[in-house]
Amino acid sequence: MTTPAVQIVADDLTGATDSSVQFARAGWQTRLRLDESARDGQSNGTVSARVTDARAMEDDEARQLTKEAVLAGMAGQDQRLFLKIDSTLRGSVTAQIDGALTAWKTVRSEAIALVCPAYPAMGRTVIDGSLFVDGVPVDETSIGTDPVTPVTTSSVAAILPDSETLTGPIDHEGLRNAIEGARGSDTVTLIVDAGTDTDLSTIAEVVAEFGSSVVPVGSAGLASALSTVWGSELESREWVAPNCRRLAIVASSLHTVTREQIVALTEAMAGAVDVWGPSLTQILDEESRRAWLEGVRADDSSAPAVVIDAPAERTVQTDLVAQVIAETTAELIGSDPSTGLMLLGGEGARAVLKRLGANGLHIHATVREGIPIGTIDGGIRHGTTVVTKAGGFGRLSDVAHIAADLLGFELEGKES
Repeated sequence: MTTPAVQIVADDLTGATDSSVQFARAGWQTRLRLDESARDGQSNGTVSARVTDARAMEDDEARQLTKEAVLAGMAGQDQRLFLKIDSTLRGSVTAQIDGALTAWKTVRSEAIALVCPAYPAMGRTVIDGSLFVDGVPVDETSIGTDPVTPVTTSSVAAILPDSETLTGPIDHEGLRNAIEGARGSDTVTLIVDAGTDTDLSTIAEVVAEFGSSVVPVGSAGLASALSTVWGSELESREWVAPNCRRLAIVASSLHTVTREQIVALTEAMAGAVDVWGPSLTQILDEESRRAWLEGVRADDSSAPAVVIDAPAERTVQTDLVAQVIAETTAELIGSDPSTGLMLLGGEGARAVLKRLGANGLHIHATVREGIPIGTIDGGIRHGTTVVTKAGGFGRLSDVAHIAADLLGFELEGKES
């Protein structure tokens, strides 16, 4: 099978990177494009990812932006599309699928979407049509009370109306028949169970048989399986991250996982971490905001790690919060090329990269499961090392251990 070109369209930046890196470590040339309007000139064996920021948008806007992103990234018949959605089904998932299919069907009228958000390595599984996180129905976890995009049911079909669901043990013939049945009916969305990486591999192998007429929709778990099936002729490669003299860690995610990881970082690296955390009042009030940024500009600390921590109590004014966090980050990292970035949460990551004038990211490798590392392409910090992490990903100690690795620190009890 000839290696195709792959387009990834994602609803937030960290989702784009954690799916893109699955392809990068399987040998694909992988780039995250931050200029969504520019068209791609893709060649076989390359991956181009785009970010719509559609997760928290109203359906009409999410549908339109996803459609536009897919159309902008189209690059001929020998191309595959992967639609990256939130692994816990937060936000405008149905509208994103609709927008992607509307665009894709302009040249592939028979296309259907196959949806499986499972990512077993990160505790996300789909069993009997329901989504679980570490064995708990997703609506019974903190995702159920997410302040921006709560998930109020674990039934994937309830979130994606007018879909069909294939439950039970996944095998090639059963899945093949289900896809053929959907293609011969009015169904455009097929939901598939997956509780293990083996299930995801089976899904990827069958999806590959249908070429570009099936649009896989899921998270980094499915992306990983597809990267090896679509790229069976490629060879995996290793990439070694350079040491950073200093590290700026931007925590914009509201997820409790990220909040707890920051606490663990400050405890593990006590005395070596400065924390800058504006309150919501300091951000929303213009005079207080100006005073905050003046204080940041006057900072002369040389701590190896600095945390820029967004206020956790916010539910509104997220654009302004992201802008202030991005401006704070830009001031604190200065122009030293040896200062690396760790961006925790898609909204803040997007704002920081925009403030730095980045055209994109080259995605190279993973530093932990689901946590990619790459370098900035373009802008005032071209070549800067960047780690990105979705808010709900990772173990409690991951942020501290990644920071220690990049800075060359030794932490007590740190695994090798």
